Amino acid sequence: MKKVAITALVLALASPVMEAAAGSYVVWGVGSRRCGAWIDAQRTNQAKAEAYQSWVHGFVTGAGFAREGLKLKDVDVRPETLTKWVDEYCLANPLMTIERAAVGLLDHIAAEK
Repeated sequence: MKKVAITALVLALASPVMEAAAGSYVVWGVGSRRCGAWIDAQRTNQAKAEAYQSWVHGFVTGAGFAREGLKLKDVDVRPETLTKWVDEYCLANPLMTIERAAVGLLDHIAAEK
């Protein structure tokens, strides 16, 4: 487990920084990677997959803290549910970024309230 955590940290720190499409914030870490990388990691590299999943889970957690009106406790936000949603989004949109998938996930959560 310690090795996975260290690998996740190294991947996050080594990732490029990318401006979000909306331009209102900067995307740090693996969120700037393409959905195709997400799908590849889910299939072939558990350490990368866990790092990508952790990034999405942290993004959703931060949004729940900062985004006015987003009540995460009102919907199913278990990690495996979030991961499955992003899996489906990324399969359909392999050229989009993981950050865009996470934003889509937040929009989906907000619509379910």
